Amino acid sequence: MELEKITTLIPFKLENPKTRLSGCLSLQERRELAMCMLSDVLSALNELKLRTVVTVPDRETEMACNLFDGVEIVVDERKLDDSVNSFIQNSSPVAIVMADLPLLNSEILLRFFKTEGDVVISPGRKGGTNLLLVRNPEFRVSYHYGSFMKHIRAAETLGLSISVFDSFYASVDIDEESDLLELLIHGKGKKSHDYLISTGFRVDCSEKDPKAIRRYQMDDRKG
Repeated sequence: MELEKITTLIPFKLENPKTRLSGCLSLQERRELAMCMLSDVLSALNELKLRTVVTVPDRETEMACNLFDGVEIVVDERKLDDSVNSFIQNSSPVAIVMADLPLLNSEILLRFFKTEGDVVISPGRKGGTNLLLVRNPEFRVSYHYGSFMKHIRAAETLGLSISVFDSFYASVDIDEESDLLELLIHGKGKKSHDYLISTGFRVDCSEKDPKAIRRYQMDDRKG
């Protein structure tokens, strides 16, 4: 399949993002990190010159995303599944790329897009779906709560061919404090990595297992 036929869809929100990081990052810092991660994902995609659409739930997020060049910003207030399924139905083939995958690069994405199958799934480390390529408009997504297994079952029910895309960098989604360690270790050169460093994070190897620590406390504990 020619790459230029693929529409890449990135769902994104700024209102109280990444709540599971609220113990180590303030609300403003979580918003800034979310923007940095989106920028890293878009940078990887931009090298492939595909049609890229970022769906946002409100005008505030739309305005924040207008700084990104070469990207379509679409305000869609529907729930995630409804929004994504609408794109699949009307714009197949569609690749859904999560906005919290800062370790992605163009080489990984190119391999993913070239993987054969009606449905190509790149799983997260805890049963989620980080990348999803849908080449059949009858397929419907069901994110949250073990979405990887749900998507496998949905494809099998429709009799569609399935490929599981194996990539460590694609599996690293930044949701919890422990995830920050992978970004600090592997993300050199990424905006999100540099942002964490600027806020005082570093890798502590003084104990048996390395961990991400912060040299100073948050300026703002709200959110």
